[in-house]
Formats: sequence, structure tokens, C-alpha cells
Amino acid sequence: MEISNQVINVEGMKLKLEDLFKAPEKDGTVISVRVHRSVKEVLMKLAEKEGLHGVSELVRYIIAGFLMGRYNIVKPDPKVLAPPIYLNVNVVKTSSRQSQDREDGHDDITILEVKSEIEDIIREVEDFINKARIRAIRLQGNEYVKKLRTKVFRALVKAVKYNLRDVVPRLKELFEELNNLLRSV
Repeated sequence: MEISNQVINVEGMKLKLEDLFKAPEKDGTVISVRVHRSVKEVLMKLAEKEGLHGVSELVRYIIAGFLMGRYNIVKPDPKVLAPPIYLNVNVVKTSSRQSQDREDGHDDITILEVKSEIEDIIREVEDFINKARIRAIRLQGNEYVKKLRTKVFRALVKAVKYNLRDVVPRLKELFEELNNLLRSV
């Protein structure tokens, strides 16, 4: 049996089996889905590992696999097509108690990332201030002080936005110390 001749009825629509896997060049329809950058990178690596030509082909195979499983579409006996990739997606829903704990609407992973970023900035600024105190760094004409002050200010805004009360006082101190260094020049 030739694949192009095999027609399947899905939800009242007639499909050829090859339509599940191929994207016609001109009359194909585009389905656009926005995903996180890290998800796209994972999909790109998965497509490469499976020997497919990019994320688009991977998504076509995922859709084909879903339709074949959902509507019990049998693959043809002579194996002309590569088997579709089956994808299981588990969605973990937060309980109502957890969502009440996070009134600000930010998830824990984002908060940890922001806190880590702010702690890196604090270390960088403290290192710079220590070097400036022992005069290991020449402050006159040093634009880096202004860049650090801007970094600290942005970190302070993020800390307030993400409700990181433990780092806000330290960021305010560092901001003032950098201002004092700029005034002393």
C-alpha cells in the first residue's frame, strides 16, 4: 500500500498519512507557539539527536504522534516513514496554599535567579570598594564606579520588585558608598 493513497478520517477531515509528517512548501499552514528560550534549546537538541531538520520538523512529528495515538491511526506495514516522537508533558499545578504564599505572583525559581544575580553584584561592588579603600584602584577618571552605581541601583529596584527584603539594606549601603566615592574624586 502506498502511503500517499492511504486516507484517514480525523474529526470529519480527510488526511493522507504523509500529511501528518510533511509540510508542503507553499500551501502549508504555520502554527506559531511561543516557548521559553531554554525550551527552544532543548527542542533544538532533541531534533538534532533524532536526526530531524530543526524544531519545525520535530513539532510536526510530535503532532503526528499525538494524532496517531489519539485516533488509533495505524502506521503502514512497509516502514516508509520514521516513527513519530512521542512526548509526554506533565504539568505540575501549584496548590492554592502555595499560590497564597506567593502573593507577588513571582515563582520561586525566578526569585532564586534574581537573588543570585543580586548577590553577584553585591560581591563585585564590595570587592571594588575594598580595593578603592586600600587605594589599589585609581578613582579619578574611573567610569567603572558610575557603571557599578547604575548596577546597584537596578539591583535595588529588582530587589524591591521581587520583595527581597534581606538584600535591600545592603544594596542601599553600597549605593551610598559608591556615591561617596564619586564625590571624593
